[in-house]
Amino acid sequence: MRILRLLFVFVFLGFLSLNALAQDDENKNDNVFFIVEDMPEYPDGEEALRNDIAALVKYPAKAKENGIQGKVYVSFNVNEKGEIEDAVIARGVDPSLDKEALRVVNELEKTWKPGKQRGVAVKVRYTLPINFALDGGSSKQKKIARGEGSDAIFFIVEDMPEFPGGDEALRKYIANAITYPEIAHTKEIEGKVYVSFVVEKDGSIGNAKIERGVDPSLDKEALRVVKSLPKWKPGKQRGEPVRVQYTVPINFALN
Repeated sequence: MRILRLLFVFVFLGFLSLNALAQDDENKNDNVFFIVEDMPEYPDGEEALRNDIAALVKYPAKAKENGIQGKVYVSFNVNEKGEIEDAVIARGVDPSLDKEALRVVNELEKTWKPGKQRGVAVKVRYTLPINFALDGGSSKQKKIARGEGSDAIFFIVEDMPEFPGGDEALRKYIANAITYPEIAHTKEIEGKVYVSFVVEKDGSIGNAKIERGVDPSLDKEALRVVKSLPKWKPGKQRGEPVRVQYTVPINFALN
């Protein structure tokens, strides 16, 4: 019988936070931060978090029987009260593993110490990779589980990809490219659409998809704009170009 080995690595991902449209002052408390002066802390630290996750995880029987393994990335907010909310799969492996990883994150009962910016508690976005690995798997399976190989997708690399002109230029590009869908405007539909994409080795944009949508019209527009992005300076690991994934929250707000 295969021996289950679960490895949990707690990694913070510095995703880009983008607003497509200006927000009213009353909406500022809804902003999600990705880097703050005082990051949120799990009670008793990261080791306790890994232990709590290990105690909750149950390897799905079907995935185990089929030798399915890999790393599931779950993204969530730690809100101003230290509670977990808005957990979604940022990058999945298999429906059964994705579902289990999401369940575990949502069932974490302990309240975090919230993150703070300039002394004020704020909402902070985290991405937690949970690795499902089976001993005795094939070499191909082990390579997938460890994220190795020439086609591996990275989230943090030594030299991160860069949009031409930097982050400010990227924000301006998206703001200028977006056309608020008429049907959404008429119905006063607002919200934040999360789009993930891969900056390929040549700097082009690939694998763009909606991670968390709001409305079909807003989702479609956010996806269109991301797919229209020009080539980036690719990310590098150990001096070699690699594929790097980003998740971009695009906020649609009506003044």
